[in-house]
Amino acid sequence: MFKRLKSALGKSSESLENQPEERLYRKGLEASRNPELYMRFEVADTIDGRFDMLCLHVALVMRRLKASSDGRSADFSQNLFDIFFADMDLTLREMGVGDLGVAKRVRKMSEAYMGRLTAYSHYLDAGDNEGLAEALARNLGRQEEGVRDCDRQCAHFVMAAAAKLEAAEIETLLTAEIDLAPIFTPQAGK
Repeated sequence: MFKRLKSALGKSSESLENQPEERLYRKGLEASRNPELYMRFEVADTIDGRFDMLCLHVALVMRRLKASSDGRSADFSQNLFDIFFADMDLTLREMGVGDLGVAKRVRKMSEAYMGRLTAYSHYLDAGDNEGLAEALARNLGRQEEGVRDCDRQCAHFVMAAAAKLEAAEIETLLTAEIDLAPIFTPQAGK
């Protein structure tokens, strides 16, 4: 994988593996695959469901980076985005999608991600749990209308995860020393 990413990002395999953005992305990817999230919030364990869960995790991290006054955060966030979509490119190619199809799909995926980032950030910034639940129902639950109880529970989980990220020292993100697993693990009974 690192060979494909290095060509996409113009870096050596060794430097990518040691890059904090890559390590943080891997931590977010691992946290997004927690089976408990899929079961508790009734997210389909499909390619689309996994993509949407990963979008949620990366969006929350990028939202925290954007809120930082540290001058390194903007470049870090852009590199994280680039790594995310280089990984999506690689994943599509491994699934057998051809070169022309990959470019179109990655563009659509990046647009979908940006829409999710914007919506989630808007509702989080406004403290609008119901609006966030509606956005999560559309994206994670693939609900065309209506909000289920699990969507509301997911919105509470996302609000709590965002608060934990906001409380984290920015340096722990910029060095990828943060442990994302406890941030993105639902609390029992909530």
